[in-house]
Amino acid sequence: MNIRPLLVSVASALILAAASGCSKEEVVPELTANEVVSGAPEAFKGASAEVQKLAADAAAAISNQDYPTAWEHLQALNSNANLTDAQKEFVAASIAAVGAEMNKAEEAGNEAAEEALRFHRANK
Repeated sequence: MNIRPLLVSVASALILAAASGCSKEEVVPELTANEVVSGAPEAFKGASAEVQKLAADAAAAISNQDYPTAWEHLQALNSNANLTDAQKEFVAASIAAVGAEMNKAEEAGNEAAEEALRFHRANK
C-alpha cells in the first residue's frame, strides 16, 4: 500500500489550515460619533464610577464636537485594565470614530484637532 498520497493530502490540509488561521485580525465595529454618544451609557453600565465618568465625559465632549477632549478621555479609558472585552471593543470603535472626526476637523482648519493629532502622531 502506497502511503505517499495520503501523506501529501494530510500535509496539504495542514498547510491550508495553518495559512487560513494565521491572519486572524480582530475587526473593530464601525461607529459614528452619534452612536458613541448614545451607546456609551449602556456600554459602561455596571462599570466603576471612574470608568462611567470618563465615558460620560467623552460622550459629552463628542456631543460638543470637542474631539481633542473626547480623544483624551477615550485614551484614558483605553488604558484602564478593568474594562470588559465588550467595553474594550466599544472604546476601540469610539477612538476610531473620534479619530475620523478629528481628521475632518484638521482638514477644515481646526487648530485644536491639528495639535491633538500632531501630538498623537509624535507619541505613537
